Amino acid sequence: MRRGNALALAALLAASCARVAPVSRPTSDGSGRVYAVAALTFEAPATWRADGDPRSVKLTSPAGDARVEVKVTAVPGSAASCLAGAEEALERGASSLTGVRRHPSTFAGRKAIAQEADQGGWHGWAWATCDRGEQYRVFLAGRAPVSRDTIEVQRRLVATARMGGTP
Repeated sequence: MRRGNALALAALLAASCARVAPVSRPTSDGSGRVYAVAALTFEAPATWRADGDPRSVKLTSPAGDARVEVKVTAVPGSAASCLAGAEEALERGASSLTGVRRHPSTFAGRKAIAQEADQGGWHGWAWATCDRGEQYRVFLAGRAPVSRDTIEVQRRLVATARMGGTP
């Protein structure tokens, strides 16, 4: 193989292995970051570790005692069937949970299903909503008893979640 071809191949391999990071920008006050997962944007503390890509993000608190996971998947059918599918997914996941409370709600300005439950020393919240053929699932969990900081992250997440925003 000629040297030029070998260099081009090495560059192509390096590019194909490059990690795609979550899409985000700092908040105007610098205390957090605005993350984008497809059409959904939301805020989280700037100190949290982020991993993922433009369609799936996992955030972890500095102490490892709380985490947020957001993912989007394409789904066929109407918004109503998408939301029904989201509720079914939450129900399936609830088999290993205790104290499950699930109800219709809103999230990011859309109809949603909300769930709150416990599992093995953790307390968590989940929301599922749909937008333009895509299903969004958002999970926030904190070690029980949940800290005041985690409660503030939950409030911030719900208050800042928007569909159709830009990071």
